[in-house]
Amino acid sequence: MMALGCWAFFCLLSAAASAQGTKPAAKPKVQKESEGAPLPAKKLEEALQLLLKATSDSSQNRQRRQFRPTEIEGLVMDQTITKVGHDFYDEFFTKWDPPADMGDYTIVIREKPARGTSTLISVEVNDNELLELPLQPRAEVIEEMAAYALDAAVGFLQQARSQSNQLEKAADDPGTEVF
Repeated sequence: MMALGCWAFFCLLSAAASAQGTKPAAKPKVQKESEGAPLPAKKLEEALQLLLKATSDSSQNRQRRQFRPTEIEGLVMDQTITKVGHDFYDEFFTKWDPPADMGDYTIVIREKPARGTSTLISVEVNDNELLELPLQPRAEVIEEMAAYALDAAVGFLQQARSQSNQLEKAADDPGTEVF
């Protein structure tokens, strides 16, 4: 915003210099106060009006924009390391349908090695670990566990939203106190 104002002011100065028949200097010369001729009052007034208009336009645009804390609403992250873990994440993510008007949430699917061919899959929603499931490398087990994890994640998000709405209503009602 400041750069735009300075640019407009510089353009007006160069226009004033060309109107007087001189070229703007490449390097500013150090002039004594007695040598420097000030800008005419009309040109100075025009430059200030342009500067005020530029700053008021940009402040109005800022007021029109809504503030959004993040650009991403709803994030499902894959932090698995094996093929079985990736298959679980793929199954979970392809069937994932977030509840309406959910807003910001983060789901992280992590994997830990376990005994034998199984692995431990944990599902975290908004930094709360919901589940830790032992997962075997069979397609029907992966589908069943992914469906269970989906139900748990959706239920947690819906419960968190209803609690948030209740707290907002309680805060709006002056007769009710929240402890």
